[in-house]
Amino acid sequence: MPDQSISQIREIATPPSLEEAGMGLISTEVQDIISYRPQWIIRKGNAVFFLVLVLLLALTWFIEYPDRVKGSLRLVAINPPKLLIAGTAGKLEKLLVKNEEEVFKGQLLAYLQSTASHQQVLQLRSWIDSTERYIVNADLNVLISRPLPYLAELGELQQVYEEFSKVNAETMQLLANGYYQQKKKALLKDIAYLRSIKANIEQQQALLAKEYELQQIDFNAKESLAKEKVIAPLEFNQDKSKMLLKKQGLEQMNAQIINNQITGHNKQKEILELQKYFTDQEQQFGSSLFTLKSKIEEWMRLYMVVAPENGKVLFISYLQENQLLNINQELFYVQPPQSSFYGEMLVAQTGLGKIKAGQPLIIRTESYPVNEFGYLKGKVEYIGSMPGNKDSFSVKVTLPDGLRTNYGQTIFFRNNLLATAEIITDNRKLTDRLLGQLKDILRR
Repeated sequence: MPDQSISQIREIATPPSLEEAGMGLISTEVQDIISYRPQWIIRKGNAVFFLVLVLLLALTWFIEYPDRVKGSLRLVAINPPKLLIAGTAGKLEKLLVKNEEEVFKGQLLAYLQSTASHQQVLQLRSWIDSTERYIVNADLNVLISRPLPYLAELGELQQVYEEFSKVNAETMQLLANGYYQQKKKALLKDIAYLRSIKANIEQQQALLAKEYELQQIDFNAKESLAKEKVIAPLEFNQDKSKMLLKKQGLEQMNAQIINNQITGHNKQKEILELQKYFTDQEQQFGSSLFTLKSKIEEWMRLYMVVAPENGKVLFISYLQENQLLNINQELFYVQPPQSSFYGEMLVAQTGLGKIKAGQPLIIRTESYPVNEFGYLKGKVEYIGSMPGNKDSFSVKVTLPDGLRTNYGQTIFFRNNLLATAEIITDNRKLTDRLLGQLKDILRR
């Protein structure tokens, strides 16, 4: 009991500490704020920020960012897909192929509406192709084994065909059993007869010359006797008359030979004139044939669509028969089996010294968005040494993967396909770049 009283007296006599006295004066809300313990991110924030900063600086040592030189680029193909267009306005009369079908050079792809029969035009073209090489070699006898077909539905080509038919009919007269061939044979026979006549005349002339020689000897003897008055003048005159007759006959023989030669020469002139007519007619026929061929090719260019080479035909848009077409409307592409491509890049003088052969490129085509189709990979092959238009330099670019993008898609080539390109000149670390910028700042 006395101990309990003593402890109570001590508690009453001992004054409260400053902390206990302060807590008594601070409100409950303030006490909550003071007693709140912040999260670790706040307590350790400076250390975390420092670690992140060190990590980023360390990454700049490993991360590389390339220097790039940009420029415009045009894709070029050595053997590009061939564009086929409608040569004239009108209906698509017949469609002969399907999309992505393999075709060969010269294959007909479509007919356009025309007043001419396409089949007859093709028949005439086939006849020309089968006879042309013989005509070039002046072998007109092919016209007998392969006569010109009679065609009456050639439309726009009918007039030029009729003109050629007339020339063909005249040319046929030059061939075997023709008028001019028979005339030539008759002239050759006449020349052969004249040669036989000439040979006969020459034989008679030789005999007459011998008779004249003998008559001359006899006349000389009689002349001596007449001078000595051994024979009468009348007898001598008779012998002289005989000699003159022999001489006259010999001169007539010479005249006949000359006439024979003149006649033979005239026959030769007729043959030469006939031969000239042959040559002129052959040339006229060849010229007429090539004129007809040219007209047919012009007609086919307007009213037929023909594959220019082997490859795959690709429709540019939906096509069907009896569809109305406009002139020069794009119809097909014929993609050859193999095509090689390269790029022609124009680069400004800024950064030109960084460009070297073998450096890689990234090519982004305008017609094929990069986010959908990807980009093409290229490599610098050649750098022009002289500036061109607007002081820009030409850079030839090879395409190792062709037109296949990094997404694995193949871009279809079209003429004058434009793109932008970036030449990766150097892969520099971010550390080098930051230090370089700091150096620039310090220099200033």
